[in-house]
Amino acid sequence: NEAAISLLDQIKSHWTDATLDVEDEMYGEKWKRSTTLMALIKHEIHHRGEMVALMRVAGLAVPGIYGPTREEWAQWGMEPPKI
Repeated sequence: NEAAISLLDQIKSHWTDATLDVEDEMYGEKWKRSTTLMALIKHEIHHRGEMVALMRVAGLAVPGIYGPTREEWAQWGMEPPKI
């Protein structure tokens, strides 16, 4: 956790909008940093979705990481928002 916080602090203090246009070598190609960040975000979302599905199949409580889960809405006696 300390390493992640340190990395975030470095990015906040040294990156600018122009930094997102810098190209780095990724998988034998040149990727803009904005593309790399988007790929990482989508990858994390994918694995969170897998985790939620597996937890529900196993009958486990799903934590509301990005906001309330449908189970939490039900506990509050409310319908989850329609997307």
